[in-house]
Amino acid sequence: MLNITDVCNMALAHIAKGRISNIDEQSELARQCKLFYEPTRKELLRSYTWGFAKRVSKLAELSIESPYWSHVYAYPEKCLAVRKIFDADTGAMIRAGEQQQEEWDLYMASDNVLGIGCNIPAAWLEYTYDVDDVEMFSSDFLSAFTHMLAFNICVQLTGNSGLQQTQYQLAMAALQKAKYTTASEKKELPDYPSKYFDGRA
Repeated sequence: MLNITDVCNMALAHIAKGRISNIDEQSELARQCKLFYEPTRKELLRSYTWGFAKRVSKLAELSIESPYWSHVYAYPEKCLAVRKIFDADTGAMIRAGEQQQEEWDLYMASDNVLGIGCNIPAAWLEYTYDVDDVEMFSSDFLSAFTHMLAFNICVQLTGNSGLQQTQYQLAMAALQKAKYTTASEKKELPDYPSKYFDGRA
């Protein structure tokens, strides 16, 4: 089964820097992988509505009053990005990025408690879940992840900025392909840059 160490070794292979036995081992390779692994994973998960990380949950209402909204809900644990809020009964839906500020917003509801204020009763949330099980990643996402991790650790381990730039370009191409594949499964195809195919021909 694929694990975190395997992902790190793929990234290290992209920059020709050998292998590690465990991400917690006392080597510079492992230290750099461990430093950048989680930020890179979360950044890529937040970047798109991945099918393998999409979750729909009924929001838990907080007993907190607000002068702006009729309902205040708890921000779900392990939620990396809100995608949309909806009312399952009426079908009313507000997508993230398309809402007016008075429709819903994220704010600190109380000390160390992030809340979602809105005017939808018994609201549900579609969001990107903080998936940390490598086995759940799609193959396209995994490719983008390993190249982006390689980009993040490259200069520290190789001192080669040219190789770093190459890894960034490969990561962006893989990420675009992963988004296209995910969108095609939902029949929401984005414009796909023909230069990607031209470059691989």
